[in-house]
Amino acid sequence: MRAFYVEADYAPREGYVLSQREKDTGRALRGNKIWKNIRGSVVDRPMPVCGDDQVLLKVGAAGICGTDQHLLRKDADGYTMYDGHSKYPIITGHEFSGEIVEVGKNVRKLAVGDLVSVESMHWCGQCDACRRGMFNQCKDLEEPGLTYDGGFAEYAAVNVKYCYKLNDIVNFYGGDKMTAFELGAMVEPTGVAYNGLFVRAGGLRPGGHAAVFGCGPIGLAAIQLLKTSGAAKLIAFESVPERMELAKACGADAVYDPTSFKDADEQAELLMDLTNGAGISLFAECAGATKFTYPVMAKSLAIGGKTAQIGHTVGLTPVDVFGWQWNAAIIAGSNGQSGQGIYPDVIALMASGRIDMRKMCTGRYNLEDIDEGMKIMAGKVLISTEYPRLKK
Repeated sequence: MRAFYVEADYAPREGYVLSQREKDTGRALRGNKIWKNIRGSVVDRPMPVCGDDQVLLKVGAAGICGTDQHLLRKDADGYTMYDGHSKYPIITGHEFSGEIVEVGKNVRKLAVGDLVSVESMHWCGQCDACRRGMFNQCKDLEEPGLTYDGGFAEYAAVNVKYCYKLNDIVNFYGGDKMTAFELGAMVEPTGVAYNGLFVRAGGLRPGGHAAVFGCGPIGLAAIQLLKTSGAAKLIAFESVPERMELAKACGADAVYDPTSFKDADEQAELLMDLTNGAGISLFAECAGATKFTYPVMAKSLAIGGKTAQIGHTVGLTPVDVFGWQWNAAIIAGSNGQSGQGIYPDVIALMASGRIDMRKMCTGRYNLEDIDEGMKIMAGKVLISTEYPRLKK
């Protein structure tokens, strides 16, 4: 089968101390500390074998994540720019959907012909975090496309417990399987936003005001989810013009460039003015630019306000906690999209037309042309063997 296969040299940086798990498994907990000279190409790979507890998928669509783009970039020393959990060589792609073409002998609740979306955080079910029901904090986590073969391929074998039916989406869209595949590939980033907003932060009461920092795919998903959950005024901050337009298309009432403000005080004053002094009930921090966003939030929180920290942070974050204390506010850390009924809820929203994540799609490329898709930095790019090839 054809697949986007990524290879790298195993070369721990001088002075980096490998953890025992890294030694035992050959993986990296911080990819940019170990993987050098990373490179990827579409090649022929062996067909995956369907295990007893697995299903074999004909991949319908897969989304390019910023992670996929980031891991292919190199720093000045030739190491990958991706600093997360990873192991190579591997078929990348962790946001994907497909049609079941084979089931293992232990599979009972899914059948050949079912369309499914796949969780990207494959929890073990046995560690302390999993036994507490906190699957996104699994201590023995596996991730398709990062620690074993993922969805940038014609076929993928996946454990059945990570698969969720898309049949209701197919029915809602009049039997359109390709629409179901596309939406199914976008359940993952939508689920990341859902986890932060509703599972971790507890959501907002309809009529509360909301603000989103960062309008990449997860921020755009947060906008649609906040809109359908009853946010009164929905304000977004983004500096990239293409992303600003996507934020408006996804439902933001107003979008501002954060670099246009002279300081955090001016940005906070705008939020207080727009909400007639009420402040923001729920912040979705999807940018990871916490050095700049937390001073704004501290001065524009509503009483009982909430911060959902969804974007992965870089460096230290200056936080004056008095703003959260004074307003009885909370900061909720969030990572991932597994468990907690997140996938079924997101799929139900898609299957009712409440959200349509195709609004953020900015490119559709055949698997053979994935290099072109990797160049697009705004919105969500989808990959499928069903899309036409680019003309040479």
